[in-house]
Amino acid sequence: MLLLIAILCPPPTAESAVPVHSHNDYWRSRPLLEALEAGCLSIEVDVVVRDGTLLVGHGAREVTPERTLASMYLSPLAEIVRARQRVYPQDQRPLILLVDLKTSWSSSKPALKAVLEAYADILKAPAGHHQGDGGVLLAVSGSGSDQKGAPCGIDGRIRGLGKQLSFLEKPMVSESFRSRFRWSGLGTLDPDQQTKLRALSERVKGEGRLLRLWAAPDTPEAWKTLIDCGAGLINTDQPTKAAEFVRGLLTNTSQEASGKSDLQTPSEANSAPDI
Repeated sequence: MLLLIAILCPPPTAESAVPVHSHNDYWRSRPLLEALEAGCLSIEVDVVVRDGTLLVGHGAREVTPERTLASMYLSPLAEIVRARQRVYPQDQRPLILLVDLKTSWSSSKPALKAVLEAYADILKAPAGHHQGDGGVLLAVSGSGSDQKGAPCGIDGRIRGLGKQLSFLEKPMVSESFRSRFRWSGLGTLDPDQQTKLRALSERVKGEGRLLRLWAAPDTPEAWKTLIDCGAGLINTDQPTKAAEFVRGLLTNTSQEASGKSDLQTPSEANSAPDI
């Protein structure tokens, strides 16, 4: 009976999402599950291609045959979406699954296309044909960043701004925090740096995308500063703590990130999220 209940019940999730990105999610003691329970809007997983299979891990020495993108991420997410459309019950936005390809694009693309076909019913276009609220927006980073003709969404770069792609085709723009800013994440970011961060956030937001700054300080001070300056996603290795903090911050400022929040991903192609 317990086994039957486990099969019929999809993984537990938060009621709504917050603009938090679970960086290298597979490193968690409970991959995917912790991020879903925390309510992360975006989840990242590194992938290596071996014998045509997408295996989870940063490099060839880390991967094992049983840890596949399908078994660890797509299948559990498919259970949820097939049961209720939305990953988060009170949130109309798709969950962003960022797949960081650690092998070449030429070897990754065929393996990726095969997986996308198997889960097309839960994936937003161009990766699949899911319609309506919810679903999963799969985008590729790493060797897939800013790739023309990708069979799914792509992770953009600052240098690629200005290209006419919809939100579903390029949901986010990622950049190294350290390449543009100098701050430990303690105390206060210098005012001139804050001005620079706001300008960058507005530039990305103006194209209808979410700004993610990887390698940013992973502290409450940094999370608040990033939100205050308009960053679209908080990149973190502490998804539970970060999501709790951000949810409280947004609640206190009457901007809770829910299906009707100001912190929405665009529902229409090329529309900008209000952050």
